[in-house]
Amino acid sequence: MLLTNRVINMQHLQNLILKHKRLVLVFIVLLGLALRLRGLAQVGFNEDEVQKVVAAHSYLHGRFFVNLEHPMLMKSLIAVSLAAGDIWNRVRAHPLAEETLVRLPNVIFGSLTAILIFLIGQEFFGAGIGLLGAFLWSTGIIAITINRVAKEDTLLVFFTWLAYYFYARAKKFCTLDITRGRWFYAASGASFGLMLASKYFPHYLGLNALYYVFCRKHRPAEALGKIGYVLFLGTCGLVFVLFNPLPFLPGTLRYILGYIHGSSITHHGYLMMGHLRREDMVGAGGMPRYFYLLLLAIKTPIPILAAFLVGLVVIWKRRREPGPSFVLFMLLLWIIPFSLVGPKWFRYMLAWMPAVYLVAAVGLARTWACLTAWATQRWTPRALPLLAAVCAIVLVVYPVGVAASSGPFYSLYLNAFGFGRTGYYFPHDEMNDMGLRPAIERICETAPYGASVGGEAEPVFKYYFHKYGRDDLQYFYLSGSSKASGPESAFLVVQDGRKYLENIDLVDSIESHQAPIHTVRIGGANAADIYHSEQFAVLRAAQ
Repeated sequence: MLLTNRVINMQHLQNLILKHKRLVLVFIVLLGLALRLRGLAQVGFNEDEVQKVVAAHSYLHGRFFVNLEHPMLMKSLIAVSLAAGDIWNRVRAHPLAEETLVRLPNVIFGSLTAILIFLIGQEFFGAGIGLLGAFLWSTGIIAITINRVAKEDTLLVFFTWLAYYFYARAKKFCTLDITRGRWFYAASGASFGLMLASKYFPHYLGLNALYYVFCRKHRPAEALGKIGYVLFLGTCGLVFVLFNPLPFLPGTLRYILGYIHGSSITHHGYLMMGHLRREDMVGAGGMPRYFYLLLLAIKTPIPILAAFLVGLVVIWKRRREPGPSFVLFMLLLWIIPFSLVGPKWFRYMLAWMPAVYLVAAVGLARTWACLTAWATQRWTPRALPLLAAVCAIVLVVYPVGVAASSGPFYSLYLNAFGFGRTGYYFPHDEMNDMGLRPAIERICETAPYGASVGGEAEPVFKYYFHKYGRDDLQYFYLSGSSKASGPESAFLVVQDGRKYLENIDLVDSIESHQAPIHTVRIGGANAADIYHSEQFAVLRAAQ
């Protein structure tokens, strides 16, 4: 009887959480926001972010034909953030760093994505799974890492999954309330338009369509017909044009076509686990197909990884149901194509992570159900609260603790499967130029007037040269220096994440002939090495 009462009390606690799910969801979003804001300015800009800064400042001065390979929405949000930050800094005693202002839009949208995961989880699996999925997103190391970088992927994921939710609602209401269903179709189209205005990934719109084509038995009979499709596609196109009008100009189209054909790519190669691999190859010497699976395996806390594996089994067994089929479809149709193509980047994983966290939430719920069922049959009454406490520590407190202790350098986190080899597996994405700002600051403090500085991220160097008042310093690309050109004496900044096919011979020559004058270490790993060579011509000749 006592055991039954304890089970009832725990069920009452779960019901209480679900009853106040909105309040719980607010807490989850605020938790995710706090983790994403932590030490936001302690990491310097990377090359892509500096280009966003330049574009946003250009927008504020009415010049929009910059950084044309990317849509306008994110750069517009950064411009608004910079303008608001300028007002804040004029009236407040504690100014906000430009690094914070540039990343703030992504931090906000990344935190709010937890709401979308809750809504989709609630739609397909119930409010409990939705809350668990939202919690895992808010505290997930991979999601936090990418949300803190000023790249388009965060907005892409937010508006894509918002569109998925509205489309699912439209399908649900199309036979019940035609007017309401039409509004949901229009809202889904508008969300897809904002997705395309964030990043040119139209295949996500096609992915949604494919699901409803291949899973016809899970969708209601079509009631909206042509009107629904006109609303959906019409709002998609209209919103896209409103928030991103530049692509329709001839100059922009020519630029984007050149970008697609690789005219702007100056570096080739990706260092992974000590081997320099080509991004444009599939197979020997190219990027391995297990790239994303390895990232997931070593960058996810082990209890959550175990819950994901349990959830996969549950989802597969229930794959004929609408919710499991949707999540499984989004998982497989992401991981398979992205694993087969040559170029791979950490940030691309973000689009996959909502499905991963929903599957893990299903796994957590199933694990808890099995443990409580087993405990009610075999354990003494006093043991059930102990089981609940252990589960809470392992599955809730531990992930929060891991996330909190990993900041602000979240990208360097490794679980036990990483064997403590920080910065070894994916140095380009794990370091992401985070060692450049302290390295450049050091050079600015010690370099003589007009000194030459070599590296592989010109926008970052020039940005911080200007910030530290050293516009006199002369930058040159290591990969562009040849035996017949370049300075005789120079400061050289070498990063594992910036080793390319174009510079590897020179970098090997530098590292074999000299010891660095200073090493920037972050999280126990070398983020950048600074060399000062008085005989740079000799090093070039030794290549």
